[in-house]
Amino acid sequence: MKTERRRLAVAAPGTTREIACLRYGGGGTGPVVYLQAGLHADEMPGVLVLQHLLPLLDRAEAEGRLRGEVRVVPAANPIGLAQWTFQRPLGRQEAESLHNFNRGFPDLAVLAGERIEPRLGADPAANARAIRSAFREVVAEEIARARTEMIELQLALLSWSCDADVVLDLHCDHFAVLHLYASPERPEITSLLCRSIGAELALIEAVSGGNAFDEAHTAPWKQLRDRFAGRFPIPAPCFSATLEYRGQFDVDDATAGADAANLMTFLAALGALEGHGERPAHPDAPTLPLGGAAEVFAPHAGVVTWAAPPGATVREGDIIAHVTDPLDRQRTPVLAPVAGILFRQELWRPCLRGASLAHVAGDRIVRQGHLLSN
Repeated sequence: MKTERRRLAVAAPGTTREIACLRYGGGGTGPVVYLQAGLHADEMPGVLVLQHLLPLLDRAEAEGRLRGEVRVVPAANPIGLAQWTFQRPLGRQEAESLHNFNRGFPDLAVLAGERIEPRLGADPAANARAIRSAFREVVAEEIARARTEMIELQLALLSWSCDADVVLDLHCDHFAVLHLYASPERPEITSLLCRSIGAELALIEAVSGGNAFDEAHTAPWKQLRDRFAGRFPIPAPCFSATLEYRGQFDVDDATAGADAANLMTFLAALGALEGHGERPAHPDAPTLPLGGAAEVFAPHAGVVTWAAPPGATVREGDIIAHVTDPLDRQRTPVLAPVAGILFRQELWRPCLRGASLAHVAGDRIVRQGHLLSN
């Protein structure tokens, strides 16, 4: 294993931050797989999963069982890790700008499109190499021009991931079942991932808006394929997914150890690892459109109590919660807006009128446009 460290430019006198990428293998013919956790720095389940994964990778590398390269960024956001207010971590948005750390990644197809075109030909594999090389070049150039520490952080992460075959970004929700977000471009790998890790739901969308980290790897390939259609063959894109490892309180060694073992099963199924006895054995997850994930809002301010847990299958109109106003004793049922899976709930029990409370994923499109939360 080799450790590559990148020190971010000094944001204020007397301060410095760095991030590290641990690189395993790299000498074989298998795929390049990139994993990171903690981009939202208040979400710890994925961080602990990777801590349990690293010893497994250490052993696999020592035994010569790696056939691809596995890159791991165990803590992707040192800026967010340092942001605490009123004894609570504020790792989702950058404190100065309130910009979500997982939004607004650069559009690689726009940055690299012009330089890619003269390098393309009739060989899809050669075109893939040319595209990845151009991605690396433009990311390096953008790092040199980065104006803020947060932008430099995003670009540094891209510098390690932009040429990977598979990219996994580990997150969690507030209260939730294990689920994931992925592009529709590689359904066979989405299924393989779900069956490996035990995901209970896969939410699929080609372009969800916001240019989150996962989509920053899949959308450029689609854009390049559309741009050069009929002229140059552009191969299947990078597979990238956001893994939501349940809720913020699902942080324990037994669960993280099992999740890490499941990731090793996925690596083996991809061909990045050999000599691994386990095969993907979980049931395949329901695959539903992200636009079918209906948001549930509080009818008035008060205290939220839940009548259905995350993972419950509900019918449209079912009571899933109540909101109680403690001053006038008004108690209002909250109804499922669609039939589907109640896959996530908000963390806080107090709520304001109109606050988001939960999402129910169904098979009917109910939302379009910008589909990601802030």
